[in-house]
Amino acid sequence: MGTLDERQNLEHFGDLVLAERELHDQLRAAANEESFIALAIRLGTERGCVFPASVVAAALREQRRNWQERWV
Repeated sequence: MGTLDERQNLEHFGDLVLAERELHDQLRAAANEESFIALAIRLGTERGCVFPASVVAAALREQRRNWQERWV
């Protein structure tokens, strides 16, 4: 699932995405999950937030599970 630092980097990147509309729009335009993960890694790295694909994939699974538990 990644180290604490990697997860914190992803959380920080998430904060940046919420603050920067351009980042948000770029990620929303990803064609599929694989391209979303690759784009998130690249954009995160460009901003000093380094995290591996496994951390992004785990976060996506957790978000999906949370959404399902809330709405299903």
